[in-house]
Amino acid sequence: MLDKNKTMVKRCFLTGEYVFFAIDRAKRPHSFKRDTVKTTPKEYCPFCPQNSYMTPEPVYDDGLIKIVPNKYPFVHTNEDTYGVHDVVIDTNIHDEKLIDFTDEHIFKLMVVLKNRFIQLEGDKKSKYVQIFKNQGMEAGASQSHSHWQIASLPVVPLKMEHLLQVLKGYYDEHNECYFCNLDFGTRIVEENESFRSYIPADGKFPYGMDILPKRHVSSIKEFTDKELMDYGIILRNSLKRLVALRPGIAYNLCLYSAPRDEKCHDYFHFYTQIIPRIGHMAGFEFSTGCYINSVLPEVGAEELRNTEI
Repeated sequence: MLDKNKTMVKRCFLTGEYVFFAIDRAKRPHSFKRDTVKTTPKEYCPFCPQNSYMTPEPVYDDGLIKIVPNKYPFVHTNEDTYGVHDVVIDTNIHDEKLIDFTDEHIFKLMVVLKNRFIQLEGDKKSKYVQIFKNQGMEAGASQSHSHWQIASLPVVPLKMEHLLQVLKGYYDEHNECYFCNLDFGTRIVEENESFRSYIPADGKFPYGMDILPKRHVSSIKEFTDKELMDYGIILRNSLKRLVALRPGIAYNLCLYSAPRDEKCHDYFHFYTQIIPRIGHMAGFEFSTGCYINSVLPEVGAEELRNTEI
């Protein structure tokens, strides 16, 4: 066990960023600040069914889940730098959260996300599609009603380009996928037939989890129905553990699929990041590009595993 007066330094394999594990910093006041987002009343919520006039015409609507163009997009289809920015409203119940979804609801949501991903990626102008979710004000959510976002971009982001380069280098050296060769140790939080949820050994965020398919797939579009069900359940349950351990916590979900035009299936492995918003990035992080993590991965995984849901 790391002494509280000592700091361990690791370098994140995927990003190259340094992580300082300093467990005594968890005792600082406000380190685990509860998210303070105010819930928008139903009468004024643009994502509630009775207020559908507040959002653009949906591109998908099954009565439970709806996809609408983002009213304030950061890319536009009518520009040279083509892009699509969608909002996926994943429930028609104002106060329902992802952790409350039934198995059937979460499966339907995963099917909708996969299908919209395939639709957007099928456009020749699209180079990369990113699915993400911001839950809570500290995670960047501007609406309290549960929702996701999907962005189709005309470029492959620098982060993805770097990931592809690192993972290809590992594959060329070891002749196998980096993620398929991981040693999870005691850092597994949850597991089912198709997926593992675990805390990376070099993770930058306290209680931050990755979710990894056991089968080597490079994109959500390759998931079978069985895998979509298992993925939704392990995602929900992992979040339930996090929220039970740190009530009211804000978080981000980031789903990473391979870019369409990259021939990287052998070495790119689909994965999901759960990023708890504990504490804030400050001067040290911005000035150095390094991170401070106050919870050791093995300790965080044990706490999450032992949390009742």
